[in-house]
Amino acid sequence: MKISDNVKATLNMALKSRRLVAGTASKAGVPNAVPMTNVRILDEETLILVDNYFLKTRKNLEENPQVTVSFWDMEEKEGKLVTKEAYQIKGKARIEPSGPLYEKIKADVKAANPNLPAKAIVLVKVEEIYDVKSGPNAGKRIQ
Repeated sequence: MKISDNVKATLNMALKSRRLVAGTASKAGVPNAVPMTNVRILDEETLILVDNYFLKTRKNLEENPQVTVSFWDMEEKEGKLVTKEAYQIKGKARIEPSGPLYEKIKADVKAANPNLPAKAIVLVKVEEIYDVKSGPNAGKRIQ
């Protein structure tokens, strides 16, 4: 499934303001959600999550490759901070702890912050995209 330009733009804004959460679940269905700051768009159908400090997230992905990424962009209106756009991407993850793409992303991460370990990358093949902004379309699949 292709990620629309609007969803890409919101994801990039969410990363700048650190408004992004990745969710996983164990094989037994125990949920886990973590804030993310190292996420990239690989192509029109794939996200990259960088595993710097995944613990439960990594274990969950090894047991159950389903992942969700929620993100939102805020704006100020009439002195209040309100949600401009909000989306949830669901997909199947594949962990890559080596290889040319991993080495490239690891080098980029290390260049930005040498203290980050970049232990692996997680490729998320986008399967569904939902609108999660409050209002009449909340929860509706858009792609």
